[in-house]
Amino acid sequence: MNILIVDDQRFIRESIKAEFEVLMQDHSLTFTEADCGNSAIELLMLSEQAVFCPYDLVIADLKMDNGDGLAIINHMATCRTCCGIPLAVVSSSDVRTLELISNITKSFNLNLVGVFQKPVDISQLFTLLTALKYKAPKSSYLNDTDTIRHGHISELLNQDNLILCYQPKIDIASQAIVGFEALSRLCIQGDGFIYPDRFIPLISEAGLNCHFSQLVIDQALSQWELCPQLQPFSLSVNISAQDLLNEAFIEYVIDKKHSLPNITLVLELTETQETIDQDLALRSIAKLIINDIIISLDDFGKSYSTFDRLDNIPFDEIKIDKDFISDLDRNAKHLAIVESTIALAKKLKVTVVAEGVETLSVLRLLKRLGCEVAQGYYFSPPIEGRYVTSWVENYGCTKENYG
Repeated sequence: MNILIVDDQRFIRESIKAEFEVLMQDHSLTFTEADCGNSAIELLMLSEQAVFCPYDLVIADLKMDNGDGLAIINHMATCRTCCGIPLAVVSSSDVRTLELISNITKSFNLNLVGVFQKPVDISQLFTLLTALKYKAPKSSYLNDTDTIRHGHISELLNQDNLILCYQPKIDIASQAIVGFEALSRLCIQGDGFIYPDRFIPLISEAGLNCHFSQLVIDQALSQWELCPQLQPFSLSVNISAQDLLNEAFIEYVIDKKHSLPNITLVLELTETQETIDQDLALRSIAKLIINDIIISLDDFGKSYSTFDRLDNIPFDEIKIDKDFISDLDRNAKHLAIVESTIALAKKLKVTVVAEGVETLSVLRLLKRLGCEVAQGYYFSPPIEGRYVTSWVENYGCTKENYG
């Protein structure tokens, strides 16, 4: 039995190993150790190259620098060969936080042994592990693009198959929640869900961008309407440049906003290099803005047209792409890009959001640079809609002073 133990404290790893050796004297045990989430993910990625996954159990601490337990959970959820590995999460957090983590992990359909408070009762863990019978659940991530045929994508685009998850946006200075971004998943016959990088290209090829965007906006606004406790927070939804060319879609969004004046709607415009009618797009953006809909420039810095857009469009917010943020503390080039972008945003009086914040060191660096809002796995992975209010209620208990 090969066990991967992930904890930033060596004595915890040694304690877990010792207890397993006492409990399972008649079994052959092999231990692999990692002192942070990023190292664990590297080990899991190496295991993907093997015919059979070498790990029979992953025990992961929740709070660590350089990749926490949530980063490991997300990797396992999006990895076809890792999602079936039995996973035990351990933490010194309070019971309510552990319940939240359990709900989030279960929503990913992982093979969860349990979420345990430190010090871990290894005998209880082993009992629950045995009860699982090493049966891996159906994968929640489908890699095979052929599962969605071009001719079938239109059949999948309905509210029954659309699942929205929400990732919080956090004010760095106050640590307060300021908003959530809606992120879409599509179900396939109840067997699992696939991510936008798989189905968005097919939607675009089928000319169904506006139909899909309308479904997302309708479901997200409905959730905010039904949950008054969420209405103090802005709701961000991604749209494409093609959506701006559809006048019916623009009128639909404006009508929805008028019917729900208490909801702050943010449309995140994804950068694109495709040729579109710029005049019509600008008129659409103007209509949205004068109807109190906030426009955000998503994935800032990834397209040649970035500065042209800043010159022509009165954005209220720009989001720095996660590729520049994730290694900010160890990549001098990315640090220079982010620093200059934040300085530019301040001169333009535009809110700047850092995407892909995964570690405390990156968050502290962003704070020193004057970045206002952060989003990423350091705070939370995307949360399935039914768990968002619980996450908000528990957030105050999990906040920490990051200096």
